[in-house]
Amino acid sequence: MSFDIRKYCHIGNVVSYKGKEPLKYEGNGLNLFLVVKGSCSADSHGTMLEVKKEEIVCCDGQITIYPGENCEIRGFTITGIIREKYSKEVGTAFITSGIFAPFLPQQILQVVSNFDSLSDIYISNISFEIINTLSHGDKKAVIASQVIIDAVRLIKENYANVYGVEELAATLKISKSHLVREFFKHTGTTPGKYLTSVRIDAVKQLLTQTSLPLNTIALQTGFSGDNYLCKAFKKVTGETPMAYKSRVISSQYLPNQLTLTVDPDVYT
Repeated sequence: MSFDIRKYCHIGNVVSYKGKEPLKYEGNGLNLFLVVKGSCSADSHGTMLEVKKEEIVCCDGQITIYPGENCEIRGFTITGIIREKYSKEVGTAFITSGIFAPFLPQQILQVVSNFDSLSDIYISNISFEIINTLSHGDKKAVIASQVIIDAVRLIKENYANVYGVEELAATLKISKSHLVREFFKHTGTTPGKYLTSVRIDAVKQLLTQTSLPLNTIALQTGFSGDNYLCKAFKKVTGETPMAYKSRVISSQYLPNQLTLTVDPDVYT
């Protein structure tokens, strides 16, 4: 008896769209659309959402997207048993700005750009990872205060050079206590833990897509050395960096031809 991983979590209906005509989806599945440029409106079962650059609209089933001026969209539909269970619990359409998923826009771009060359194992694993990330997110994150939006952007863009919460608060010209209180209120985590999670995600990318030594990876991602990196990595993931790399590569989680490609316009 063969095991078909696609039944549990998979990706289809991949779209890379730049135009003025409405983009309509009728089928079942969890739709994720990243606005790369411009803005758009999205109608999901009568719920209208206004989606701006760098934001991701997430909804189940029917959706119609009305692109604004110079709008570009990348996205896909996640299907499978796991998606069905997630959708039953979530149900409504929402927008996420990436506060809980610093590399979600990057993952969407990777899948769309490389879809024809990706293995079924990779597609199923990354779709499950995305659903797991979304399930830990807070739909209210999109209405976070400007201070939190600025803090998240600073961390995402400078995670290798931000030395701590004190420096982050000083850059934002607010007190450390105010930053910690507001960050936790809007995200459910502390800025320090969020910074670590962003760094760990960057470490995962470098581990699986480069041959850099661990100490170099540590310095490039904001850790003081490989010993500190190993401790932080194991605390967050439950395994050592090299064990993670070996497991991911041996399971063909990332195909050899996949490279890290990021549209710089998404992050400017």
